[in-house]
Amino acid sequence: MKKNFDLTDFLKLTNGDGAIIFNQEGKLLDLVNIDKAKNFAAMSSVMIKMANEFSEEIKIGGLKQFIFKAHKGVFVLNNFDKDFIVGVYSEDITKTGMIMLSMDNLLKK
Repeated sequence: MKKNFDLTDFLKLTNGDGAIIFNQEGKLLDLVNIDKAKNFAAMSSVMIKMANEFSEEIKIGGLKQFIFKAHKGVFVLNNFDKDFIVGVYSEDITKTGMIMLSMDNLLKK
């Protein structure tokens, strides 16, 4: 996990409703407002691996971000590296842009 990273502060920055950090193996590292986080981290890890393989297979490069748009919100996963995957969800779809921008800014740090 990145040093000096406060998930609660990052969640406030994104205006999201919940956030999670896990690694490529699906091990939960931190969470804010996520129920059943261990299961969620494991399932998300598998989805990221599959999406990354697909992304590489169609020759568009490795997976950076995975966005789930649902009827009642959005969930954005950012694959920073094998030890640092961050996910943020919001029940307000209009916050998608702020979440994505915050993820991009985190990458620059």
